[in-house]
Amino acid sequence: MKAVFLTVMLAGGGLAAEIVMPAPALERTGPASFIYRTNTRATGTGTLTVRWTDTHNRLIEDLRLPVELNDETDIGFHLDLRRAVAMRNNVEAHLSFTGRNRRDAEDRREEDARTTFIAKPPFRRWWDYEIVMWQQYPREAFVNLRSLGITAGQYVGRNPSLPEFLIANDLRWYAENIATDFYSEYHRWFPDRPVNWKFHAVKELFKQDPSSREAFKRHPSLTDERWLKTIHDRLVEAARWHSPYRPLFYSLGDETGIADLSAYWDFDFSDESLIPMRQWLKQRYGTLAALNREWATNFSEWDRVMPMTTDEAMKRTDENYAAWADFKDWMDEAFARALKMGNDAVRSVDPDAYVGIGGGQMPGWGGYDYYRVSRALTAIEPYDIGNNIEIIRSVNPNMAVVTTSFATGPWEKHRVWYELLHGNRGLIIWDDKNGFADKTGAIADRGREVEPYYTELRRGIGALLVNSRRISDPIAIHYSQASMRTEWMRAQRGKGAAWVNRNASTERKDSDFLRVRESWCRLIEDQGLQYDFVGYGDVEKGRLVSGGYRVLILPRSNSLSPKEARAIRDFVEHGGTVIADSVPGEYNEHSRKLDRSPLADLFTGGGKAILFKGDILNYHQNRLVKKEREVHQAMGELLAGVKPQIPVVGADGRPIVGVEIHSFVSGGVRIVAVLSNPQLRVDELGPPEFRSNERFTEPAAVRLMIPENMHVYDIRKARYLGGPSELRETLDPYEPAIYAVSPAQLPALELSLPARAKRGDTAQIAMRFAAASPAAAHVVHVEVFDPAGKRVPHYSGNVLVSNGAGQKVLPLAHNDSAGTWRITAHDILTGVRQVQTVSVE
Repeated sequence: MKAVFLTVMLAGGGLAAEIVMPAPALERTGPASFIYRTNTRATGTGTLTVRWTDTHNRLIEDLRLPVELNDETDIGFHLDLRRAVAMRNNVEAHLSFTGRNRRDAEDRREEDARTTFIAKPPFRRWWDYEIVMWQQYPREAFVNLRSLGITAGQYVGRNPSLPEFLIANDLRWYAENIATDFYSEYHRWFPDRPVNWKFHAVKELFKQDPSSREAFKRHPSLTDERWLKTIHDRLVEAARWHSPYRPLFYSLGDETGIADLSAYWDFDFSDESLIPMRQWLKQRYGTLAALNREWATNFSEWDRVMPMTTDEAMKRTDENYAAWADFKDWMDEAFARALKMGNDAVRSVDPDAYVGIGGGQMPGWGGYDYYRVSRALTAIEPYDIGNNIEIIRSVNPNMAVVTTSFATGPWEKHRVWYELLHGNRGLIIWDDKNGFADKTGAIADRGREVEPYYTELRRGIGALLVNSRRISDPIAIHYSQASMRTEWMRAQRGKGAAWVNRNASTERKDSDFLRVRESWCRLIEDQGLQYDFVGYGDVEKGRLVSGGYRVLILPRSNSLSPKEARAIRDFVEHGGTVIADSVPGEYNEHSRKLDRSPLADLFTGGGKAILFKGDILNYHQNRLVKKEREVHQAMGELLAGVKPQIPVVGADGRPIVGVEIHSFVSGGVRIVAVLSNPQLRVDELGPPEFRSNERFTEPAAVRLMIPENMHVYDIRKARYLGGPSELRETLDPYEPAIYAVSPAQLPALELSLPARAKRGDTAQIAMRFAAASPAAAHVVHVEVFDPAGKRVPHYSGNVLVSNGAGQKVLPLAHNDSAGTWRITAHDILTGVRQVQTVSVE
């Protein structure tokens, strides 16, 4: 197949010379062919001078090529793209020529041409910790922002031009808000109205005529075929534009939701929704008679099937909410299908892309069934609310998760570390008050505050954790969207029409179901253990047994499908322990009250199915009062058979409340992190008050019990600790202690590079280990310093070293300084630092 070449012409009078290149964006994998095309055919000789520069003002190549033309226009040359370190690159060419043209007249010319190309970011896989600035600061400000560890920005995904303010600073971006008008129509920015004015409008419409369903028709419907095609085509177009530049991820929409965020509403009763819903119901029930039995209805044909509104469901006296709950289940399904359509549309053009949504809400309404959402997308930016991050990483460990930074102060530093340890791969910074850089572009107070820990995260620790596998103890927590629906109806039906006034904030602050789940999480973490959420679909598929779990927690799991009930019973028969805070399965998955729970008999005879007597609700808020201490002790007794591999206790040897331990593995090496674990914030989206955290503001004395014959490395302090049986640590209230624990002493890093090089040479910085390492991979942070001792950011960075060896290219520019260059390499796991120099002539 012939290559497709693009032409960029030099403006000027008459015909212009031009530089033809294979594409506007090129891979950094080897030489690329360019063509200098003179304006007319000619025969003769001359010289072509080619200069390749980039945004760092590097003179990468300075070629002087002899030219001989024989009735030709094209002069070929090559540039080795392995020498590229920046995205934006410039090529300038000058032709000095003497000869004769086609009319046999003398032809002398001095002509120029120039072009610009993008060297694609070398990595598609999200393997390092990324810090993204959302605000579009001026180009000059990003020079300083880069020094804080910021690696990228955001750019409107529908904008068919390059973000100059980022490209000029060699910063990547993510493609923002491509289809917010579809995925977030009831919560999006308007120049002259509140972001949720459309949601308020439908509420007012409903109040004017509660008997009408017009207020319950979503515009646009998530299942409207015309809209789906429009959005599909738009996403394909956006991906075609952005994919050559490898955005970090594509954001389908910001703060998406069926209605306003995770607010409750009776969307979507439009025909565009009801027609596919009936098809979906037919697939689930098989026959209309089966649906009528479940719903207690008497529809005569499928086209007449109509679900219940909330008002109608609240008036039922038989506690059969199936006609309402199935409709809510359908809306979760429709939302997830729409997200998957968006993901698939982008990846049809950019197959390795990360595609997600921004501003993900708490688990609950608005489509936020994270069992579905986590399988529909490949990336997400959730607000850390209601254990959504833990649910996401449990359902889809490969999901690229970033969270938003709004706040300042020491608890914000704690939050950043906390979310990294819970599986985060980066941050998106919201800086609407110029806290990072002032109006002159100088670093401001918030920027100075975060610089130490942003820099540390970017210089290897973040990459190490991103490339290690987070592991949990064999404890599963049931994730049940059906139970959430049933619990909501039971809690709200006595309040009648008050549900109309609820919003996303109400659902967060007035949800015992959410708080119970959070309390179970804190209670398990306070035992020095970690857990996985197992979604209702995976329970049905037998994951409790196949996943090797030993304990299952049922947090108000009032609604179970027959398959879930059978799987839980099977789990107990295989020796698993089930702990519930109420009799599970009193309703089925359609929120219809059953005569008797299918698991009731399991909880009557003791043994492996236990009804926990302690008051779990609000444990997460009051963990040091007497009642909660009793709950903590009782839970410890129930989990006595599940031992943490590396226990953490207080100075007195007793279990310590408010400290969390995290484990990651890389091959045979375990990475252990210990961090204070206060109550999560009530207001997740701004500077929290943290009144409940005051008891966590002092350093805590902890002891880690290390298994015998293990070698321990303090990762943050970069030192080998030997083989202690116990580690005593004074834990900072806002930062973790992180250790590597290995069955064998880790081999030392060795660094080699040429002793001498010339400007314009490509030197290889080779890294290897003296022996085989038990770790699957090491992260080595390389720093390059010029002869003046100044760190050169574009030559520095993290290297993922696997199979015992790795390398980093040092493509010296023709205008780099001559003298002694210093290269340091820091192996993050062992703390070993190696230093070498190269004399550049």
